[in-house]
Amino acid sequence: MIINKKYKVLLLGYSNIAKKRYINTFVKKKIPFCVASRSFNKKIKGAYKQFDNYNAAIKFSDANIVFISLPNSLHYYWSKQALLNGYHLIVDKPITVKRGQLKKLINIAKKKNLLISEATYFNYHKQFEFIRKECGNFNNIQQILVNFTIPMPKKSSLLLSKKFNGGVIMDMGPYVSSIKRIFFKDRYIKKYLILKKNLFGLIISLDIILKFETKIFIGTFKFGGDYKNNIFIKCKNKSIEADRLFSPPDDKILRIKVDTLEKIKIFNIKKHNCFQDYFFEVLKNLKYKNFDYYNRRMIEDENFRLKLIK
Repeated sequence: MIINKKYKVLLLGYSNIAKKRYINTFVKKKIPFCVASRSFNKKIKGAYKQFDNYNAAIKFSDANIVFISLPNSLHYYWSKQALLNGYHLIVDKPITVKRGQLKKLINIAKKKNLLISEATYFNYHKQFEFIRKECGNFNNIQQILVNFTIPMPKKSSLLLSKKFNGGVIMDMGPYVSSIKRIFFKDRYIKKYLILKKNLFGLIISLDIILKFETKIFIGTFKFGGDYKNNIFIKCKNKSIEADRLFSPPDDKILRIKVDTLEKIKIFNIKKHNCFQDYFFEVLKNLKYKNFDYYNRRMIEDENFRLKLIK
């Protein structure tokens, strides 16, 4: 894809994911970007400008896309400020944390003819494309099992901050919503949940079973335990197993196991930058003014995530 040089990015926040994923891609693909960070004042490689104040960055940046990579509790406020100041908008997951916030942002974006997107992009990896092709017609799917477990974060981590809206539902809930939306087109009939909270009342573990008419989705999403990040899909005539589903590295070959009634095959998936594919898609939708492209899926995912623990 030929990148349209007229697009410049203002990265609001200097998070770990911004350092590891976003900035590396911007530098490699020569995407002009500037950064606003309140806490990091050293020179950031590749940034053509730096700010130590978010308001100043939004007012005086010459960028036209704001990419928000801040703590969850700050997403809505700064998203609103970016849209009101005429920026197209990308926001780390979850894009908002309270009911009604997303619709307000979408309404502002529509009035100002702007694009808004949540940066959930694991399904842009070639691994996920392979899985979808192997599944064939999704009516073939009978059961999906997912386990996403990470070691318990440090006490100082934003993941364990109630003030900044951390916890499993906010951090991993968008993945639950995405799997449900992508693979299960009908409504579930029954829902079973087991939630665990820490001493501060923050949800750190979610076990979920969703029963559909012909399918079942079983998922474990939690902080605390050995790292696991895998999916098992049982179809009518085969099963598919893959690892590193929700955080596929862009510098490693991934392997997928396909077990048919006759034999087991292991497929190697080439190294692939899924964030890059997602971001290029955003630029494509900007170019063709397809500003409603992400709205439906964001609303569907948010509605499901916010209803999850009710």
